[in-house]
Amino acid sequence: MIERVHNHVHEWTKIKPAAQYAGVSERTFRTWLNKGLKHTRLPSGTILIKYSWIDEFLEQFINQGNEIDRVANDIIKELKE
Repeated sequence: MIERVHNHVHEWTKIKPAAQYAGVSERTFRTWLNKGLKHTRLPSGTILIKYSWIDEFLEQFINQGNEIDRVANDIIKELKE
């Protein structure tokens, strides 16, 4: 869910709504931050994330299962030969 403020899309969000947007716990979301999810930290310590950065981070996992299956099938095929 993207918040709208005065008819403008609110692109930045804090951790709690970002985790809700991604459908994960805050703890999981913080793990993602440590694993490379782009974010910015204000001088006050507040962490802000763009919704588009969340989408980009999650998109790296698209088709990952298919790639693993393909590699496993190739290895099994080679072993049978």
